[in-house]
Amino acid sequence: MNNLELYLEPINLNDIYARSNFSENMWGPHVRFYKGGELEYDKIQIAVVGVKEGRGSIFNAASALAPDAIRKEFYTLYRNTSRYKIIDMGNIITTDNIKDTYFALASVLNELRSNNIFTVILGGGNDLVYGQYLGYQELYEMINIACIDERVDMKNTSTKLVTSESYLMPIFMHQPNYLFNYNLIGYQAYLTDPSELDMVESLNFDTYRLGGVRDDISEVEPTLRVSDMLCIDISAIKSSDAPANAYPSPNGFTSEEICQIFRYAGYSDRLSSIGIYELNTLEDDKNQTAKLMAQSIWYFLEGYENRKIESPQANDKDFLKYTVEFEDVDHSLIFWKSKRTDRWWMELPYGDSEHYKKNQLIPCSYNDYLKACKEELPDRWMKAYNKLF
Repeated sequence: MNNLELYLEPINLNDIYARSNFSENMWGPHVRFYKGGELEYDKIQIAVVGVKEGRGSIFNAASALAPDAIRKEFYTLYRNTSRYKIIDMGNIITTDNIKDTYFALASVLNELRSNNIFTVILGGGNDLVYGQYLGYQELYEMINIACIDERVDMKNTSTKLVTSESYLMPIFMHQPNYLFNYNLIGYQAYLTDPSELDMVESLNFDTYRLGGVRDDISEVEPTLRVSDMLCIDISAIKSSDAPANAYPSPNGFTSEEICQIFRYAGYSDRLSSIGIYELNTLEDDKNQTAKLMAQSIWYFLEGYENRKIESPQANDKDFLKYTVEFEDVDHSLIFWKSKRTDRWWMELPYGDSEHYKKNQLIPCSYNDYLKACKEELPDRWMKAYNKLF
């Protein structure tokens, strides 16, 4: 028996939009709504969980209103898959203590993830990334986080409370620590404290500057393929496309690029949750940002519909093996290419700990293979190797 009823406040479709306003082919009429009790997990693939919690956000407390704003826009979109079933679990019950919100989110996410249910979290402030991370601690194995953000949220604060600007430090320092890799996607150098960036890179975590990602957005796909959870701060999107932020920026990802990233997220057969944070409804012009996040979820579902569960470790007959020899180094690099999807992986030597086993086959790109052919060790390989040894 699960304890989901202790943490969730169910909603119904009419709370969002009058049922009569939906077309039969829109998502709304095809989403189940949790009403308490036991779930038939074998009949559900994706769950939506709202977290109406903005107290931990420094500038966007009105992000507490975002879950229902995103729901309203998503459920009026036309359905793009009939194979996968979605359930709306309602909203996390909040109390006077914000720590209860993190615990409740972690408990709900752990229950859903343990039953192979993909979870879309509608926040709420960026501090909820901490609660999202805690939902994985009972795995007792190393996990990878991918965050789309314009900066490193690792400020030193005088308070012990987790905030939208400081949530990374509690994650990095959490004991026991099961964080294998943190991927910062789309940071903007002029908004990022160099000392914080240096600290992240000193831990051999991966950072991707906005301009580099935009030059070839397909390089994000291997990063998401190796990630367990994805989170997005609305501030990472340029304000003309997503104005729902108290401190908007003229630079950032475009709406098309965010939709493409969400589509890549859907492809990832390892990713099990996405969190959307810092959407300040009071700053949202004509619900433009809520619409964009709804459409991003739509693109995620399109990717999810086309997921291919594959690994060279499981069946190497469906893969081409490439061995790259290094003239001045006493080892070679082994690459694998899928015959079905053209996706690439590279092998790492075995580490000492059982926790690291699933990180010894690293998703990569064709560009990583080309770099190795020039006798250059790919950055992905080097950082993963340094963490293992």
